[in-house]
Amino acid sequence: MFDLKLTPETVIMLTYALMLDFAGLIVTVCVLDDAGILDIVGMLTIFPWLIIRNKRVTVKEGGIMGKVKNLFTNKYLKFLTPAIGELTPVLGGIGFFWTATVLFNITETDEE
Repeated sequence: MFDLKLTPETVIMLTYALMLDFAGLIVTVCVLDDAGILDIVGMLTIFPWLIIRNKRVTVKEGGIMGKVKNLFTNKYLKFLTPAIGELTPVLGGIGFFWTATVLFNITETDEE
């Protein structure tokens, strides 16, 4: 399903995304409000990484997993999906959208 290779990019970006998502979860569980600061920090760091990475994606999987992967790897949806998910008040706190975005985009396949 996921073909993760242990590269510096994988370790750094996946750890960073997990830290953002866990911080959002802790804030939500403690019934606090970060006023969108975690969302802005994620967008200012992960979105430029996606732009710099700029890989083409081939979604070969069918069914639900293929549709979910398409949400996080499509040319336009890879920005829109985590933005909408993270900006939604409770869903952004409990959903791991940054981690899913990084995970799906690191394990993508190139189409030449």
